[in-house]
Amino acid sequence: MKPTLPGTIGVTVKGKGYPVVLQRLHQQSVVLHSITSSGEEEIHFYISLHELSHIRKAVFKTGCKVSLKKGTGLAYELENAFKFRSFILWLLIAIVIVMASTRFLWSVEMQGATPEIRQEVEIALRKLGFTPGTYKQSLPLENQLSPVLYKEVEQLSWMGLEWQGTKLIVHLKEKKGSTQTEKFPPSHIVAAKKGTIQSMQIESGQAVENVNSVVKKGQLIVSGLVGREEDKKPVPSKGVVMAETWYEVNVTVPDKLVRETLTGNYKRKWSLQLFNWTTPPVSFSRTSFEEAIEETKIDEIKVAGVHLPAQKKTIHIYETERTNTKVDRETAREVALKVAREEVLSLIGGSGSIKQEKFLHEQIDNGKVKLTIYFQAIEDIAKVQPFSEETRE
Repeated sequence: MKPTLPGTIGVTVKGKGYPVVLQRLHQQSVVLHSITSSGEEEIHFYISLHELSHIRKAVFKTGCKVSLKKGTGLAYELENAFKFRSFILWLLIAIVIVMASTRFLWSVEMQGATPEIRQEVEIALRKLGFTPGTYKQSLPLENQLSPVLYKEVEQLSWMGLEWQGTKLIVHLKEKKGSTQTEKFPPSHIVAAKKGTIQSMQIESGQAVENVNSVVKKGQLIVSGLVGREEDKKPVPSKGVVMAETWYEVNVTVPDKLVRETLTGNYKRKWSLQLFNWTTPPVSFSRTSFEEAIEETKIDEIKVAGVHLPAQKKTIHIYETERTNTKVDRETAREVALKVAREEVLSLIGGSGSIKQEKFLHEQIDNGKVKLTIYFQAIEDIAKVQPFSEETRE
């Protein structure tokens, strides 16, 4: 008989013939522990690992089904220890590979200058051998590299190299006067929507409306024709026109809200990332959650101040639970106001603000609370409208 390490295993027998199974095990002098029953046709118990082979004979031709559950004992402890030892072995191998790879170039990052110049420099560096996996000692030094780059890239005025472990950062500066000023066509400023003007800051153009003027959508606010009547010149109108605007938002809130909250239970998993390869995640907790959210954190690995081309990946898994909360009138109003406020803020943009809010209508229909909310907002209604030669005339 094959020797078996000490330990117990959980056994579940399902079927009407489970009493026959118990009788046969008793006849074979098999010792059962912690016998429990969860129904007329199901029984649970624990047996020693070395007696597990008797289960098959006992169940033969009884019509019962058997399922096994992991138990306890030296066998399982050794199994866990073997898994941990394998993880440590792979970790040591990964560290050796990482330490060896620090002598190579694995990434190049460009900083400064325009995207066009960075692209030209990147192409030139590739021709000179600056590609991932190149031995760092074989690459040219900065004083050898700079004359070549200045010759290859005309708009480059200065370059510098900075090593961060296996990453090379190339700092670039372009020659002054290399960019062209963007030209805008002549244009008016019209109202993007109906509102009452609160303030105007005009950089270019001639204002035709004043503060407190009520304007309609498309109405001219700033003219792009400036100067005397007989000698007007077209210019691109620029400016900000802050106006008071109005919104009505309809929101429907269900009578029950599903809330997801943290229970406080959590576990962690760890793995190593090396280039495009990631080790299998390892966790020392056997706990499983029915519902959970994950949060991943990646940390750089340093050895003696040197960045290694590997990262430590930590996955935090937090258990959550969902609860159904009945919505009262006050809660419904709070939820509706929050949703409506976010909708209005998305419409008026980052420079706008909400001045006033008011509930106009409220009703309950088929278990849902329906609300209408009025908002008074301040936002920029300036809209640039280019014009043609006919418009100028």
